[in-house]
Amino acid sequence: MNADGTPSDWDPSGDPNARRLSRVLVQLGETTAKRISLDNILFALSERSFGALMILFSALNLLPLPPGSSTIFGIPLVLLSVQMLIGLENPWFPPFMRQKSMHIETYRTFIAKLEPVLIRFEKLARPRYWLFPQIIIERVVGIVALSMSLIVILPIPLINQMPALSIIMLSIGLGEQDGVWLGTGLLVAALAAGIAIGLGASVGLAALHIFG
Repeated sequence: MNADGTPSDWDPSGDPNARRLSRVLVQLGETTAKRISLDNILFALSERSFGALMILFSALNLLPLPPGSSTIFGIPLVLLSVQMLIGLENPWFPPFMRQKSMHIETYRTFIAKLEPVLIRFEKLARPRYWLFPQIIIERVVGIVALSMSLIVILPIPLINQMPALSIIMLSIGLGEQDGVWLGTGLLVAALAAGIAIGLGASVGLAALHIFG
């Protein structure tokens, strides 16, 4: 244990595949510190880069949270997607976001709910059917993830979970070089986009009927 209460195995120079993301997030909460910040999370996941952060922020949108939470957790997804799309090597967040923190017990509650879901995903993913160069797939994932992130941040109930799920699948597929997860993520994204477009069209037609 370090002097600031963080686990001593927070070594970003180590093998990023030595521990599963679910385990890293659990160990992140094994601290004597009273609060945990985004900066702490970025430090712990530094070698795992974009994929792990996108999985984390997307998975939070799968939990039953208060109204407006999807917008809060969706904004980092938009930033990450744009950065992946333009080819940044490491994620960047403005200092005021990095300093945001939550009580350690709140973090542990979130992770306790997320851990079983992440473990289930991790057990099913493995390298297979990787047909295109990594750089091309990264750009495709960036475009689709950005589209899904923009849907996630909409303050509309019941439409946030499917795009969040698609981002998780895409990120796992990218990280594990798993073409099955990648393809499934693209299908879920297409379905989520269809639902969002259909809902938007319905609202527009209703507005025309009322005010037209």
